[in-house]
Amino acid sequence: MLVAEVFGVFIAKTQFASSPVVVLRAEDGRVLPIYIGFAEAASIYSAMNRYLPPRPMTHDLLVDIVSKLSGKVEKVIIDDLIDTTFYARIILKQNDKELEIDARPSDGIAIALRIPCPIFVDPKVLDEAGLDNVPEGFIDFGQIS
Repeated sequence: MLVAEVFGVFIAKTQFASSPVVVLRAEDGRVLPIYIGFAEAASIYSAMNRYLPPRPMTHDLLVDIVSKLSGKVEKVIIDDLIDTTFYARIILKQNDKELEIDARPSDGIAIALRIPCPIFVDPKVLDEAGLDNVPEGFIDFGQIS
């Protein structure tokens, strides 16, 4: 597994539509663009910029619930790519018990940024979908109105 950090949240514009993309940068320098929903992009972007909304967003609520149940998010692992769909797991520890929760990568990333905890990417995922650089034409998510 390779440690990754969130490089940024972007909008990828095509001829027909626009889609949010979170880009991770792995410790080996490769980047991993993952297309996500607008709500998840807003959640990740707000966590990156340490924006605290007046009421908790869904990911803030989940972090609070885990904490109140004496749990701790240990790490997020993006470990598979099947038919253009990325798969992730959130690893929790509650007392001496380790729990694995199936998650969308965007939800895992949004939670990891709030804890904070490490994000790992399986090298096989990077081999299949990783790039050397962020594709041209990606627009910073904060620049949209």
